[in-house]
Amino acid sequence: ASRNTTANIDIVSKTDKPGIDIYIKDGTKHQSVHIPVLITQTGLDDLVYNDFHIGADCDVVIVAGCGVHTEHGEPARHNGIHRFFLARGAHVKYVEKHIGTGGEGIRSIDPVTEAALERDAVLEMDTVQLGGVDRSVRKTEAALEAGAKLLIRERILTEHRQEATTYFRVELNGTGSGVDLVSRSVARDDSRQSY
Repeated sequence: ASRNTTANIDIVSKTDKPGIDIYIKDGTKHQSVHIPVLITQTGLDDLVYNDFHIGADCDVVIVAGCGVHTEHGEPARHNGIHRFFLARGAHVKYVEKHIGTGGEGIRSIDPVTEAALERDAVLEMDTVQLGGVDRSVRKTEAALEAGAKLLIRERILTEHRQEATTYFRVELNGTGSGVDLVSRSVARDDSRQSY
């Protein structure tokens, strides 16, 4: 619907596949990027590739969210592949929220997050699946250099006969690198989650 850039944040459409590249200049502080996705038509299988290039010594917030809606029995799916490239000393807080709404039809959201953190970079991930998503496969992979930190807080709600699967793979490739991962699950009714 619209796209806004600033002096320090540039958003560029990809030319080889669906999605965007977000470039944040070195030293950018106290700014944010918002990337919402709304799937309101059934029968869609949406796939996007969004790459975030974070400059050295940045301190920024990135907010992503997806809502998938179905009505008439046809499925709808969103698959967002987000890649983060954090330069030395960058700090990013990434907030991601997913929800499914509507009547009949399988609603699927399959997020993929890949992150490469240079020395002393920090990525905080706050991810939530609020409900209404029938099928979800969530994959997170990261590689951390010396002194880099990855903090993940994941919360998933499933109900009825919904299913969610989560995969994490983190490489600690330098002295003092570390990961702090907490995944909280609520599985109601006959729903299933695996981790």
